[in-house]
Amino acid sequence: MKIKTFYAKTMAEALREVKSELGHDALLLSTKEIPGRSGGGNGVCGYEVVAAVESQEDQDLVPANTPAQRKADDSEPRYVPQGAETAVEGAPAQTAVYTRATIRQSAAKIPARTAPVKKTAAKRACKKTEAVPAPAPAPASDAAFADSASAELFSDLVSSGVQEWLARKLLTDAQKYLAPKQRRTRTTLLQSVVHVAERMITPAPSEDGTPAKRVIVFLGPTGVGKTTSIAKLAARLALQQRKKVVLMTLDGYRIGAVEQLRTYAGLMGVPFRFVSDLADLPKAIKEHGQRDYILIDTAGRGPRDLEPMRELAEFLKTSSHVERHLVLSATTKASDLKEIVDRFEICSPDHLVFTKLDETTSLGPILNELVRSRKALSYYSDGQRVPEDLHTAPKEQIVNMVLNRL
Repeated sequence: MKIKTFYAKTMAEALREVKSELGHDALLLSTKEIPGRSGGGNGVCGYEVVAAVESQEDQDLVPANTPAQRKADDSEPRYVPQGAETAVEGAPAQTAVYTRATIRQSAAKIPARTAPVKKTAAKRACKKTEAVPAPAPAPASDAAFADSASAELFSDLVSSGVQEWLARKLLTDAQKYLAPKQRRTRTTLLQSVVHVAERMITPAPSEDGTPAKRVIVFLGPTGVGKTTSIAKLAARLALQQRKKVVLMTLDGYRIGAVEQLRTYAGLMGVPFRFVSDLADLPKAIKEHGQRDYILIDTAGRGPRDLEPMRELAEFLKTSSHVERHLVLSATTKASDLKEIVDRFEICSPDHLVFTKLDETTSLGPILNELVRSRKALSYYSDGQRVPEDLHTAPKEQIVNMVLNRL
């Protein structure tokens, strides 16, 4: 594989150089802004783009592309998601490399409605993973959990990340639906826990993941995958449901953020717009009034750095036509997750999106926040692929995702 670094005053010039020297099949490995020299202000004096293309030796080892992948509309450099760069050379079959053709093929394979998980919690209850520690007896003060099945399930719930108060409530309420003999059977007890948990979760407005409003904003801390998630949603709506979509971003702070989303938009064939000033957002939304959906990405903020978000929060509070999704990482520990949700309440999010489910074996914190915040889970993602790894989750599937890990 031939890898080369390009330098240019603008990103457009850099991309033209990539196309000119490496061709239309080039992979964009990274983009970086070059800050101005000391004393020259805070501006950007240029861009650094690292790109790669398969050499002849690589082509001899990799099967030829399919006709669909050689379509004429595949005219833009391919985009490799952040974190996938190291896998490009060593394992090309495993690297998520996107072109217009591959994204369209992926979207076509996704069913119009995500099917609920067929395996019940009861069927999965017997498949204990090695990562789960051996059950510990319940606290002596919990007389209701005196039998071994209840004590074991209580311990397993807590081990999976479910907070003790919630695990105790789930089991206590579940026992009310069962006869004394049934409470001593783990399978029956687990089925009742699933039933109780479902009643505590706010259902999503749509089971197939179709947004209820035209304007959708993704909010959240840095590094949780907002940009990738909103690109997945755009691909699902534009390529699978054939909706007219426009992608916008307010994120002018993160290096390469604008170009990353612009690249995704180009690969999907949807319009893209960078709104540098929040005051211009209402005008931008109005100008795209003919679009079915307007998807807006925002700059990531830490839970203790929300002061710059106040202007956006004021806009959202007065915009009843905007659907607000708070994006969170499933790898975040429970105490931090609670703080993030509470602090981002300034923006009045009405949905939660959980990412990186493939990077953790403890999904209990998801259930904790859905019950505590009373917000609906709109989507979850478990990988980098666009758009396959974005899923909807009916209530029964949410409970199974958490409890089936036991």
